Amino acid sequence: MFSRRFDMAVKLGLGAVGAVAGIVFLVIYFGVRNDVADVGYRPQQPVPFSHKLHAGQLQISCQYCHAGVEVSGHSPVPSTQTCMNCHTLIKADSPKLEAVRQSYESGTPIQWVRIHKVPDYAHFPHARHIRAQIDCKSCHGPIEEMGVVSQVKPLTMGWCLDCHRNPEQTIVGARPISGVFTAELHDVQKLTDSAYIFASIAPQIEEARPMVEPSYGNYLSDLPPHTIGGIPHPKKAALGPENCSSCHY
Repeated sequence: MFSRRFDMAVKLGLGAVGAVAGIVFLVIYFGVRNDVADVGYRPQQPVPFSHKLHAGQLQISCQYCHAGVEVSGHSPVPSTQTCMNCHTLIKADSPKLEAVRQSYESGTPIQWVRIHKVPDYAHFPHARHIRAQIDCKSCHGPIEEMGVVSQVKPLTMGWCLDCHRNPEQTIVGARPISGVFTAELHDVQKLTDSAYIFASIAPQIEEARPMVEPSYGNYLSDLPPHTIGGIPHPKKAALGPENCSSCHY
């Protein structure tokens, strides 16, 4: 009924329409749904560092390398000196550590590839979360099981708010491997109990002061005194804030 040429044109047309539809679907799926955009991102690093070996098998605390995370807004990248604390003696001649030795001798930092990053217009303070005894695994996944680190959480605003609203479903209490363990784990099942939350923050209410004027619901309070050597006493974990100015300022 139809010519061969017409049949070929129909097939090519349908193929083109299908290809365009597939591309549009992928753009919308990965462009609009940010929760799948960066999950699984696993770049190649200049040095084949294995967290599975160092944190998993050797049980080196996260804070040994990422020192100062409990007082810093960011998680510091380990310096070359930190690596050489061990590797001046351990596997000192390994070819895999050539970049580390060159960095140490020249004083030029290793150009590690950043994996986890929130947008510049969002402020995520590591110190506040670490002091609340929220384990690294809550956001970064089982790092101690990764030979090569990959992103396992979307780091989107919806993901953050879900954790602030439902901490008992998302928070992993601090473990000894994280380095912020203070011998007393929070019972995350209590985090939505209003009586527990009030009892946690009541001692700080009188000392709280507005972060800005007007306050917009944001208040600051001093940390309790140190009770464990080298580790600031953590604040009690509770429901996270949901007002815009808590993260966007």
